[in-house]
Amino acid sequence: MAEFSGGGLLAALLLFTALTVKDVYVGMHRDQSRDQQEQGRPAKPWSSSGSYSKVFQDYSRAINQIYPELRIEGSNYPPTTLNKYLGNLIFYLKLLALVLIVSGTSPFRLLNTEPTESWARIWTWTQQNKIFSCLMAFFICNMLETHFLSTGAFEISLNDVPVWSKLQSGYVLNIQELFQILDSHLKMNQAPVFT
Repeated sequence: MAEFSGGGLLAALLLFTALTVKDVYVGMHRDQSRDQQEQGRPAKPWSSSGSYSKVFQDYSRAINQIYPELRIEGSNYPPTTLNKYLGNLIFYLKLLALVLIVSGTSPFRLLNTEPTESWARIWTWTQQNKIFSCLMAFFICNMLETHFLSTGAFEISLNDVPVWSKLQSGYVLNIQELFQILDSHLKMNQAPVFT
């Protein structure tokens, strides 16, 4: 097996750390000025980290073509406080695991404990396969972070009146259903009032 220098592994760890910190902290606060549209509508505040951001972009583009007078805003539905803290905890544990693996510092020695035989074998394996171990820790922890921070919410309101919610219906509606909902609500609002 090829041995890698400590400097190369440290550089890889720093790269992973920088990308993770960028995704977590910078990605949440996107520059909204890039999202300004030509017609002078306000920016669409949304985070590109969510799984529904592409659906939101596609739907808002389609709605703008049919209903250019509508103002479209998007935002992320916040996770529960517990899930937010668990996601942050996993993020910091991931960074700690990467530092321990790359540096070769045994977590058992830091905790003044003797590892069981199975944990000792796992630690030995991580030290023999540092790059694979770092990648595995990085991707597994990212999956867990996403699980805790993703709410799966996708809701549509018209004039501050909720017209559809994925949380209640359990599925994301298709574009034809969305246009039917918008048509019916806009026609109701334009119906003549009889006295």
